Amino acid sequence: MDQKMGEREVEAEFTLESAALCPHCREMIDSLLVVRILRTKVNFVSSLPRRGQVMLCPNCQVILTGSLGGLI
Repeated sequence: MDQKMGEREVEAEFTLESAALCPHCREMIDSLLVVRILRTKVNFVSSLPRRGQVMLCPNCQVILTGSLGGLI
């Protein structure tokens, strides 16, 4: 995906089945941006995953609450 936000690359864009209201900017959105996150430093033994993703509003680029599910 060629879309960039500052220094971060957008890993994926998901289209919503129904438009939703962003709780931050209060704009209607019909898609979400996904950015990969990596754990870079921890001062203890951690059971948390090393990688993950966060979803962003395409308008205001604020992190939104939610989860990405998948098939196993």
